[in-house]
Amino acid sequence: MPAEKRRTSVGVLFWIALILLVLVVFLANRSNIEHVLESTGLVDVVRDRFAEEETDDEPTDQEVGPDETTPLPEPEPEPVVRFTGRDSLTTPVEQSPTANPATPSADGSEEAGEPDPVTVSPVAPNSTTASDPSEAQDPAVTSQPAQRAPSPDPAKPNRYMAGLYYIMVTDDGRTFPQRVVRPVYYASSPLTETINSLIVGPSGDELDAGLLNLIPNGTELISAQVQNEVAYLNFNQAFRFNPLGPEGTVAQLLQIIYSSTEFPTVGSVQFLVDGEAIDYLGGDGIFVGEPLGRDAFSS
Repeated sequence: MPAEKRRTSVGVLFWIALILLVLVVFLANRSNIEHVLESTGLVDVVRDRFAEEETDDEPTDQEVGPDETTPLPEPEPEPVVRFTGRDSLTTPVEQSPTANPATPSADGSEEAGEPDPVTVSPVAPNSTTASDPSEAQDPAVTSQPAQRAPSPDPAKPNRYMAGLYYIMVTDDGRTFPQRVVRPVYYASSPLTETINSLIVGPSGDELDAGLLNLIPNGTELISAQVQNEVAYLNFNQAFRFNPLGPEGTVAQLLQIIYSSTEFPTVGSVQFLVDGEAIDYLGGDGIFVGEPLGRDAFSS
C-alpha cells in the first residue's frame, strides 16, 4: 500500500508540474498567441457564433399572426393639371364638353347659377355638359345647394371661374394660346379682375406645363368697359412695346382677346393706351385701330 500511495503522489505532482509548465509557456508566449488568434480571425468567429445563439434565444416583442395585417394609410391623390394643345398661334380653340354653369357677363351680372369649384381645366369657352342618365345620383346629395369656398378678400365677395389664356410653344417653335381655368374674385367687374389675373402670369403648375405670359412687364389695366359687345380695355404705356418683336406682340394681343371673349357679352376688344385709341402697336406696327376678335390674326 505505501508503494501505491507514492505512485499516486508522484502522478499528481507530475500533472501539477505539467500544468505549471504549460502555464509558464503560455504566459511567456501570450503576445504571440494573441497575434496568431487575431490574424486567423478565430476570436471573431467565436464571438459572432455566441452572439447569434444569444439573439436566437431572445423572444420577440410582438408576434403577428399570418392573418393579421396592419392597414397602411392611402396616399392622397395629387392634383393633376391638364392642358389641351393647338396647332398654331392663330388656330381657334375647339370647344370641349365641360360644364361652365355660371358665366357672368362682363358688367358683373351672372347667368344661371354657381360655377363648379374647378381649379384648372382645359375647357373651351361657353361650353356645357349634359348629365349622363346612366349615372345614378344620390337624391340626398343632389338636393343640397352647391357650396363654395369663401372669398379671401371681403371687398370682392363674388367668385367666377375665369378662362385665362397663356402661350404654349411647341418643339418646332410654333406658338398658340392655351386655356386654363382659375377662380377670380370680384366686386362688380369680373372682366377687370380676369384681365388683372391674366397679367399676373401663370401659376407654378402652369409654368411647369410650359405656359408663358408674353404680356410685357409693367403692364397695368387702367379701365375696362363693355358696349355693344365690344370690350374697351385701357392699358398703360408699358403695353405698347413687346421685347419679343411682332410675334410677341401678336401673342400678347391674343392672350387678352381670347380671355376677354370668354364672356358671352364680349365679341371683340378695342385696345386703348392711356385712354386713347391707337392704330398700331409695337415697333413693327401691329394694327389695333379697330375692335379685334379671335380671328383677327388668322390670315
